[in-house]
Amino acid sequence: MKIIPSNNDKLALNMRSRQYGYSLIEILIAAFILSFAILGIAGLQIIGMKGTHQSLMKQQAMSVVQNITERMRANSTSLSSYQFDSENISCSSAPPDCTTNACTLSQIALLDIDNIVCGYGNSTAALKPSSSSVILLKGSLKVECIPGGNCTQGDMKITVGWTERELGKEISTPNSLVLTTRIVQ
Repeated sequence: MKIIPSNNDKLALNMRSRQYGYSLIEILIAAFILSFAILGIAGLQIIGMKGTHQSLMKQQAMSVVQNITERMRANSTSLSSYQFDSENISCSSAPPDCTTNACTLSQIALLDIDNIVCGYGNSTAALKPSSSSVILLKGSLKVECIPGGNCTQGDMKITVGWTERELGKEISTPNSLVLTTRIVQ
């Protein structure tokens, strides 16, 4: 006796003969695409971290500029004493001691410069790379009269410089913030 399959049996036989699921090639292609997506996200993370670091350096440079301008404004009768370049300042020499002796306005300016460039003892305010508390990598600070300006009236140019490290490079990029201002009483 011969059994003739019904239409339902033929459908079931057809379904069993087809393959279901993913082939190895499809899985490899999906893994390849996923790996590129993950690499892209990692690259964006690195770029974001670099942007955050640059922003931090600019914020710290602005803090240094604000600090020196406030000190200059507080001691505005001795503005010519605030002209300096941090590269020429030795942090090994002792600043004037204004706690026990009365200081002149010029000595107060020297103390302000020493505090900003060399730091307050062990604080994080130093710009000198030789100090253990550098806030700006290879930081520098220069205060000078504006060419053609009047120093006694407070026409000053303040330049803060620092170095940005490039990712994957041995060289560093110098950056600076320049402020031209008039210090008034």
